Order: sequence, then C-alpha cells, then structure tokens
Amino acid sequence: MIKINFEQVHHLGDTLKHLEMADDFNEFMTPKIKASREEQLLSFFWPSVICHSTKGGLKGRYDGKMYNGWDYLLRSFCAAAEHSPESISVAAMQNMDSKKLLGILSAFATEDKITLTDLERRAEMLAKCAGELTMLFNGSVSELLNRTDNKVGGNNGAYALLETLSVFKDELKKKSTAFLMTVHFSGLWTVKDPENVFPMIDYHRMRVFCRTGCIEIGDENLVSDLIDKNLVAAEVESELRSLSFDICKYLIDYTGIELFDFDALIWAHARSCCRNKPVCVSKELEDDSFYDYLKKDFGGNCEYCGWCKGFKDERYRSIWEPAVVTENY
Repeated sequence: MIKINFEQVHHLGDTLKHLEMADDFNEFMTPKIKASREEQLLSFFWPSVICHSTKGGLKGRYDGKMYNGWDYLLRSFCAAAEHSPESISVAAMQNMDSKKLLGILSAFATEDKITLTDLERRAEMLAKCAGELTMLFNGSVSELLNRTDNKVGGNNGAYALLETLSVFKDELKKKSTAFLMTVHFSGLWTVKDPENVFPMIDYHRMRVFCRTGCIEIGDENLVSDLIDKNLVAAEVESELRSLSFDICKYLIDYTGIELFDFDALIWAHARSCCRNKPVCVSKELEDDSFYDYLKKDFGGNCEYCGWCKGFKDERYRSIWEPAVVTENY
C-alpha cells in the first residue's frame, strides 16, 4: 500500500537538475573557522552526535544572520572552536551536562532562542561518545579519519569506524553522513569512494516525498494518521524511510548531482518551503536555507509547483512525516 511513483520522482529530478548552486555554497554548508584541524573536526563531530529532532528548538543569529536547527547547531560549535576551543575538547565533553551544553549553544549567538527539552539527554550522548572516542581513537577525530584511507565503505571505512561509537549505530547512517558532509564541504577530508556514501534520510525528506507524491500511500487511514500527526507503527516509519532512501539513491544516478549537494537541496527545500506553511499557498519561506544554497532568489512560488501533487491537492499537502520517537534523525 506504500510505493514509489517514479513519474513524480522524475519530475523532481528534472527540477533539481536545473538548479544552480551558489558560489559560496560550500562555505555556507560548513563555515570556515580559525582553529586547528582537530578543533575544526571536533566542531563538526559534536553537533553530528546530537543532530536529531530539533524541530524548532534552536534559533538565533550568527554574524547578523538568523539560523535554525542544524545550521544553528553547527555554528554554535564552530564559534566555540574559534573562540573557546577548550569548551569543545574531548575532556570537556566527557564532563558535559545540560548547563554546559546550553552554554555552548548560546555563548556566541544573538537573539538566541533555545527551547529543546532534552538537553540533559543530549549532554549524556556527548559524554558517552567522548569516552568511546578516547578509548577507541585516542580522543582524536583526526585519528578516526586517518584510519579510513579516505574511504567510507568497507570494514575500515568511515561508516564502519563511526559505528563503533554507539551514537552512530543507525542502520541508515544519518548522523554519520551528516558528519561526513561537514568534513567534505570543509575541504579537510575527501572521499575516495563517493558511490558508498548513504543519503541522509530524516523526517524532512520523508515529508516532502509524501507531499509531492513521490511516495504514494494507498491506505487512507494511514494518510489520515499522518495528517493528524498520530503515532504510527514502527514498521510504517521504517518503510517510508527505506523508500525515501531508495528515491535518493535513484535520483543521484538520474540527475548526476553529487550526493552531498543533492542531500542539501532536498533537505533545505523541505525545511524552507514545505513544512508548517507550504510556500505554494503561503508565499512565504519558513527558512532561508534553500535559496541561500542557490544562485537564484525566491520568486514567490515553489520550484515544484508545476508537477507537485501537494500543490494541487490539500490532502497531499497536509501529510506529515510519521510521528516516532527517535534519536537517529
């Protein structure tokens, strides 16, 4: 009752192929900071450990620009690496608590609004990961990456080594890919086997694939549950996430767009244009990131309007990602 609609997937791919990335796209994805290589890698690593389900809980300005969610989280740790590197050291993380984490998230931002209700749990995850990093890789992200021979696949690739750390054990490797994306755009580390990189599947991607009709759901009761944000069976969430993964892998081949660029476009569109107030009807962006990534400016309409089922049908447009409790994405 849940399947991929490849006609819609092709429409999506054809749209993405005609979008040009902004000249400063790489720097927007991973900020340039004045810090040692290891301090930079730590500033990318720690936010990846806790980059799940922020859902409006992080917001504030860095250098005068407003950021939300992951963009804010990453910049918080990057600013700490530049101005207070001791606060993100492995030793500091092993003694992390909610108060110290809040300090990192708020120290260098302005107009910050942090409403996450699980800072203590996230602090515990950072502390545990720091202990494991110390035990397995001498407390060095550089050592972890150096052991990979710049590969992500295989028994000694980045995915396998990251998975020895408990927080990165997600089957679809979302957090691992989030970290690898940051180091890719930083230029500090390159991937020799990009064909083995996993797409990042989170709730944003599942939502937009359902709304556009790239994923078709034949069970009207399930559609109603998703619209009403009711809890659904874990099997349903797993199937939607797996199909989203398949769509991304297919589109990377279909479009020829590099995986990390592709991932950023899909994710940014979903959070900027198709979230609480879809831009096709509201005519307002909820987040600037999608058009920050592109050479073109927002023209008042969604890039997908010509073919998206959600543009034409309110029921599609109202679908939400499955409501599940997870620390994977």
